[in-house]
Amino acid sequence: MTEQRLADEVLTEARALSTLAGLDAGLSDARARQIARELRAGALRSGIAAEDLAEKLPSYIVGLVAEMDVDLPAPETKSAFWSWALENHPQLSDGEKIPSMHLAAAYAHVENGKTPDSADAVRYLEGTPGGQQLGELRLWDQQLHRALNLDEAGGKAMASSAWDALSQKYAAKTQNEALFFMAELNPGAIAYKTEARQLRQDGKLDIINFMYPAPTHKYTDLAPETQELLASQAVRAQIHTFTYDENDAGCTPLTRAGHLDLEQLKALPTPEAQRAAVLEVCARVATLDGPAREADVENLIEEIKVLRPDHEVTLPGVEDRQWAAELRGQEQESPASPPPVAVSTHGQYLPGVKVNARTGPAPLESLTLPAPEKATVSAHNFLPGVARQTKPIAAPAVGNTPAASSQVPPAPEQSRDTGMGV
Repeated sequence: MTEQRLADEVLTEARALSTLAGLDAGLSDARARQIARELRAGALRSGIAAEDLAEKLPSYIVGLVAEMDVDLPAPETKSAFWSWALENHPQLSDGEKIPSMHLAAAYAHVENGKTPDSADAVRYLEGTPGGQQLGELRLWDQQLHRALNLDEAGGKAMASSAWDALSQKYAAKTQNEALFFMAELNPGAIAYKTEARQLRQDGKLDIINFMYPAPTHKYTDLAPETQELLASQAVRAQIHTFTYDENDAGCTPLTRAGHLDLEQLKALPTPEAQRAAVLEVCARVATLDGPAREADVENLIEEIKVLRPDHEVTLPGVEDRQWAAELRGQEQESPASPPPVAVSTHGQYLPGVKVNARTGPAPLESLTLPAPEKATVSAHNFLPGVARQTKPIAAPAVGNTPAASSQVPPAPEQSRDTGMGV
């Protein structure tokens, strides 16, 4: 189920959801004050001192997420993930753009309506009991921010930390297909920073399937073999091709490790050299993903050395590996702990759509620093669906630090709902 044609009824429902979201007037002042009172009262009951409420309320809300129900209804249930919007697509009219959150919801709603309680059921985060519960708090609404005496940055940080935590739980429990409603991973989106990372570090790279076509317009002037590699599910689930700001608070070791500079890639002289460069980015990402991918790192390095014997493979250093290990450790101790600063619009209003889907966190195995140099080569396919090539070629080495690409990420994801996340 990859890059399939979206059914007309899915597009119709997604358009309706987008229209309804655009009509949402946001919270009334009275309802915003009521939610604010309930949150403050709960925080005080939890032991937070009144003078510390402003500072500790976001962490209190993240604590609430730990108790929210996002359990799978059945192991076979598919999970939808979304990011940004669908545009420039043959099924859309010129200039049309549909938020992916509405497409994921519509897809789940339509599929579940065909054969209720079947093994083909699809869930999405905002349709789970926990997602609905958190959604009722309307954390993105500016009226609530004002009722809590939060400025714009503080309000967004509060909402993002809570939804990021629930996103991590949702991804951790995913067992069957992970349906990614996006064309590619963007380093500013929670799909890259939390969800895809969680799936990969749990050894679930091979269940990630992108529902939109790959952005092949970016790959012109690359060898056909390289274009095919970049369009594969496994590579798309690891890399990003956008520029990033090293000084931005959202830039992490994963942002740097997963960056593939397409202009630098096009300058390489052979398909083999280009393949090696792509695989090196995958090896860097796999290194940060941790123990579940140690064999992948070893296999990737082995192939790169065959493809480019004169090239020195550079992997993340000790500090970056420590960052990744500490992040995994935090998630193991408390699945509700938020990941590094990330843009998230999960939980914004989806009027009229409810899905009976129970989802939830599973205990994570003990995780340690990766040690690819000691890893045992595994027989499993480290890039599912991507044929391995071992044709040797000597090619000039290129710098290991990607140059800034001409591609820039879209503006941070924001809700189209009035007064929500903007």
